[in-house]
Amino acid sequence: MFIKNKNMTHKLVLLAVLFSFIILTSCSSTTKNNWNDTVKQVSSGVVSIQIDVPVSFDGKWNSSGYGTGFIVDAARGIILTNRHIVTPGPVTAKAILINNEEIDLTPLYIDPVHDFGFYQYDPSQIKHLQPHQFKLSKKNPIVGQEIRIIGNDAGQKISILDGTIARLDRAAPSYGRGRYNDFNISYIQAATASTGGSSGSPVIDIQGEVVALNAGSQTKSANAFYLPLEKIKIALKKLQANEEITRGTIQTTFNTKPYAELKRLGLNETLEIKYREQFPEQLGLLVVKSIIPDSSAAESLAVGDILLAINEQEIAEFSSLESNFNDNVNQRINLSVLRRGTPLSVSINVDDLNTITPSAFLKFDGGIFHNLSYQQARHFNKPISGVYVAISAGSFKQAGVPHKSVITEFNGVHVDNVEDFDKQLSLIVDDTKVHLRYFSLNDPNTSDYALVEINKTWFEHSYCQKSTALGYWPCSQSSQVVKAVVKTDASNNTKSMAVSNNPEHALVTVNFTSPYSIQGRSGKHSSSGTGVIVDRQKGWIVVPRSVVFTSLGDVKLIFNNRVEVKGKVEYIHPLHNLSLVSYEPSSVSHISVAEVVLSKKPIKQGETIRQIGLNYDGVVEYRETNVDTIDELWLTQFKVPQFIEKNIDAISLVNPNMSIDGILVNKANEVLALWTMFEESNGNDVNTALTGMSAEYIKELMLLNEGQERIYSIDLNLTKIAPVDALQMGLPDKWLGKLAQQNPHTDKLLAIYNVAESSKSAEVFKRGDILLAINDVPVSDFRQVELLTQSPEVAVTYFSEGKVHSQKLTTALLNGQDIKQVFYWSGLYLHSPHRAAQQQGNVSDDGVYVASYSYGSPATRYGLYAMQRIVEIDGKPINTTDDFVQAVKGKEHQSSVLIKTLDFKNNSRVITLRVDNNYWPFFEIKYTDGKWEKIDHLVDQESRT
Repeated sequence: MFIKNKNMTHKLVLLAVLFSFIILTSCSSTTKNNWNDTVKQVSSGVVSIQIDVPVSFDGKWNSSGYGTGFIVDAARGIILTNRHIVTPGPVTAKAILINNEEIDLTPLYIDPVHDFGFYQYDPSQIKHLQPHQFKLSKKNPIVGQEIRIIGNDAGQKISILDGTIARLDRAAPSYGRGRYNDFNISYIQAATASTGGSSGSPVIDIQGEVVALNAGSQTKSANAFYLPLEKIKIALKKLQANEEITRGTIQTTFNTKPYAELKRLGLNETLEIKYREQFPEQLGLLVVKSIIPDSSAAESLAVGDILLAINEQEIAEFSSLESNFNDNVNQRINLSVLRRGTPLSVSINVDDLNTITPSAFLKFDGGIFHNLSYQQARHFNKPISGVYVAISAGSFKQAGVPHKSVITEFNGVHVDNVEDFDKQLSLIVDDTKVHLRYFSLNDPNTSDYALVEINKTWFEHSYCQKSTALGYWPCSQSSQVVKAVVKTDASNNTKSMAVSNNPEHALVTVNFTSPYSIQGRSGKHSSSGTGVIVDRQKGWIVVPRSVVFTSLGDVKLIFNNRVEVKGKVEYIHPLHNLSLVSYEPSSVSHISVAEVVLSKKPIKQGETIRQIGLNYDGVVEYRETNVDTIDELWLTQFKVPQFIEKNIDAISLVNPNMSIDGILVNKANEVLALWTMFEESNGNDVNTALTGMSAEYIKELMLLNEGQERIYSIDLNLTKIAPVDALQMGLPDKWLGKLAQQNPHTDKLLAIYNVAESSKSAEVFKRGDILLAINDVPVSDFRQVELLTQSPEVAVTYFSEGKVHSQKLTTALLNGQDIKQVFYWSGLYLHSPHRAAQQQGNVSDDGVYVASYSYGSPATRYGLYAMQRIVEIDGKPINTTDDFVQAVKGKEHQSSVLIKTLDFKNNSRVITLRVDNNYWPFFEIKYTDGKWEKIDHLVDQESRT
């Protein structure tokens, strides 16, 4: 009987286990099916958001990015997402629905503090989908609750991530100093691994209702942070009712401290019992973490104060704290706090958050300025006053004013806001030097000084203000630029100059800045080097082209390390590392100025010379030395085509002074050569090489500028090879004799290293050919080739594929102005293909060349980057710059443009681009009659909205 009962017991246990397994399996399968059904039901309401931020604003750089949003009001076209996706400043955005339809978005609202915001769209734009409208859950999430995040995770169209809520009281995540950070709120934390692009995703329960807003994550720990919905719901209801959303602040940051720490701060047992009983779900109280200086709270509160009540209402969590602020904007409230065990009652004014949130910015000299925001004031621990430098550029950057600094004084006037700053800028004439004081993010307690020279030449000066009605930030430009009057004494002339024969008085520091990134060079940096006065009556100075690479820019000349005057670019040598700039001689009549005497004899190997130059501080240094070698200069080519010296012999010295650049003189103080700077590539950086360059090129530069000579080129990049290499290739031995007889000082030959594809030489030469003679004169020297090819047509003799050939060749006529037009369109700087692009990129001279691009522009959004040529727009060929202007001028805002491009390998690509006339104007800088002038290709206001 016992055995039977035991067997029966085993059977019952097995049946129970089997039954439980079946039930659990069924539940798991049902849950999975329910989640699948839920996700399928709601997914059409989730959108991928593409954002383009055209200007840096409030710590956020101009950029293109993506995020997620979801529809919370389909009838009104309202999408909920994160604040950092709507952004605090200007933005262009569009949403992509699950069926790939695209809709334009307009910023509707962002919270001044918390990480949520709303976009609005026109529901009629959706033609082929009835999107789901998400419901914001009335239930609060709970620990252990299973959730799903539906978003644009890691850039994917739709990604579904699962997770489990782990905490409801996590501190707001910190994204770094100087960046947007939420505060005075508790976040929800869950175990899931969302990444970039999922910001703004709905966090849903199994019923498909939204329980939180995804905001951020920690990829290392697989934790995600969600924003609670309470304040979002309030804001949404007010938006739907067209009511104002009031937001208050006492400019104080609180955090939650546990009771154990509160005791150490002075909380007694009686108060602990009281608050534990009244707020059983709270594990602590709010404590003052930081206070903005000079605020109302700064007079009454102190860091470490424990908040007990507001207007006699006990407070233990952020929600009630914020509600009290929002209900009492521009009124005083009474706070009960505990300070080191002593109860205090203080009265504090509640400020309007909306009025201390920047809603305007200033564009000036390529920089962006706006009021210091509450967000940034917290990082600086400074009062909300001053002008925040979102982007430092142009003369401000050159003066040392950094990004994310705050200007407090300008032109001797204290500036509290961007309007004060704009007023002062409008009063100052161009080219005036202004005193400025600022503090930086790295050292906010130090008042730094800068001397800024106001430059209104190259960039717009405009004030831009947020317009909710228009949906963007329209700008109004300042009045006509007034130039500073240069005072000169009419009685001064070249005869009254302080003439000097000392060669060190012919050395001048040359500073050059180009405003735009063109011709392969960045417009963000200034360059400096030593110039040499070659004609003091005309005010001519020779300077390396590596310093002054274009006439589109500003030249400053420093004489005797004391006097600074403005210069002008006269001529850029088309082939070599030389530029000619000028100054007004009467502007330096009171100081000793010399002009160099150029030697008529060439510099020789082994010759004793004196090296004279200026160091980095502008101080003259000397060194006696000897010429070591005179041989081919070989520089590493840049990845981005730009001018690089070639086809020249460089002069090396024995133990030279590598801290100076200047001149090499003989015993009679005659200049034999320049000791100058050449630039080459060093990976992604630029390497500067100091070496000598024969003075004969200076004479040529001066004649070219006067128009007494013209310069032609056969567009070849040559290199020297040894005779043995030429003989092994099959060159007849007699040619070595001819070359030696013509040029006994050299024992090498000239081979073709590269030939520009668009040149006439490409029809004749190939890489590896050997150049033997020009006009029947044997050549084996770079300078010899250059001098013999100075005519529209020459006869060339060359060795190719085992045979000697002779042929007529048309040369290219060059000038000192490589480009004469620069365009700015859709965030691109464009010009005709410059000589370096043709030589190094082997491209033809048709089309327009993309020199550089701006982040956050239509160009970066649609993938139109530098080093491409636009050869076709909307089916029309683009051969010239005029073709380009005709093709894009007058395009309406958000109209589509079909663009065909070619890269350096002639790979074609077709892209579509949507024009943005609100933030990316179309203008042209054109070289006419010796100066650059700006031409605005503006469109009507109606087409901008």
